[in-house]
Amino acid sequence: MEPTNVSGATRILAWLAAACFLASWFLPAASEVPGWMAFRFAFSPLWPYGSAGAGSVEDAVPQVLSALTNVVFVVMFVQLLLGQVTRPRLYFRVAIACFVLDLNWLVQMLRDATARDLWIGYYVWLAAFALLMTIGWLLMRDARPPASGGPKP
Repeated sequence: MEPTNVSGATRILAWLAAACFLASWFLPAASEVPGWMAFRFAFSPLWPYGSAGAGSVEDAVPQVLSALTNVVFVVMFVQLLLGQVTRPRLYFRVAIACFVLDLNWLVQMLRDATARDLWIGYYVWLAAFALLMTIGWLLMRDARPPASGGPKP
């Protein structure tokens, strides 16, 4: 498959997504916890961190998967930057999957009535993944073959 050409607007969105992603690592994600520490906390079921102990498996799985979306973000960004997106539909779907996995924190905290504990860093981090979804959609749209001219008799 041929790599998809990346337009100027898509490149700008990619850099904006990267800026959001990087900023989210230093902004507070939850009451005075910067994003990098939230990432470390999310990995605590596999790699113990401070007082964050292993919880139930049903909590640990989405936590670890959410943390792994950070690795996926970096891979997708580099792939885009190098112009190596050969399957725009898959790119789009992976971006959606990451976004949905990362929404788990908001959903859980809404259920626990603690969503107010999520701070700007979390939302900037989500915005980075939303921008990846937008980029995936643009790549898919640009990769479609042009429609044939006019109705058929």
